[in-house]
Amino acid sequence: MGTLIKLELRKMLLKKRMLIVLAGSLFLSFVSIRAFSIEETYADIFSKGYGLVPLMGIMMFMMFSGSYTLEYSSNISGLIKTTKNGKKQIVLAKSIAAGIGATIINLSVFLTVCLSALTKYNFAGLDLPLKSLWYFGKSGSNITVIQMILIMIVTITIGSFFFAQLGLFLSSISKSAAIPFIFGGLIMGVPYVLEGVLKGMGFAKYLGLTPLWGMMSCQFIRYNVAFTSVLALLGIFVAGMIVFPKLTYRGFIKE
Repeated sequence: MGTLIKLELRKMLLKKRMLIVLAGSLFLSFVSIRAFSIEETYADIFSKGYGLVPLMGIMMFMMFSGSYTLEYSSNISGLIKTTKNGKKQIVLAKSIAAGIGATIINLSVFLTVCLSALTKYNFAGLDLPLKSLWYFGKSGSNITVIQMILIMIVTITIGSFFFAQLGLFLSSISKSAAIPFIFGGLIMGVPYVLEGVLKGMGFAKYLGLTPLWGMMSCQFIRYNVAFTSVLALLGIFVAGMIVFPKLTYRGFIKE
């Protein structure tokens, strides 16, 4: 199983186009942070971190979208299905590898933003409360900068695994890699676009029920999302990570 996961991870991440987009995203992540006052710069960690979500989504669904469709088109899936346990192992290996791959991509972008900001002040002011940063100005939160960064590392990891299972499911039921890329991108991208519209109407906090905000948890604090919404989203994450792999297996077997 370990060898299968390594092979799948290598196949997903070590593509020339993927490496080019990742390198460009990391460069943009680093240079997007500028040295203002420490509060302004640290607010940028979360503002620019969330602003880079579209790039995270593009890279993730570039990685997931062809996971099964390439095997269907090359007829390798037929060989895999002839083995007694092969199909189960390959589905499990892809699930784990995609989750790890998505986590690597998303955390590398977010941590590059953090590193760019924190090194400008030699890692000082990590105990600043979020309410002192303009991005969280109305929240009144006493959570500190370092606590929010650590929380986001956890939620980005969980969210990455959730989107990985979603992307693999879409790939398992599609003949074309374009379908999971488009639909997966919409599920992640629509809440991002809607924020600007709903913010003006006072309804932005309801985006707290979307997986995107679950992954980028700084939005919960910014908009004072109710704790019940956080619990509901946690249930969605758990259900998704249980149900999607099962549906992926069925989709792969039926293809």
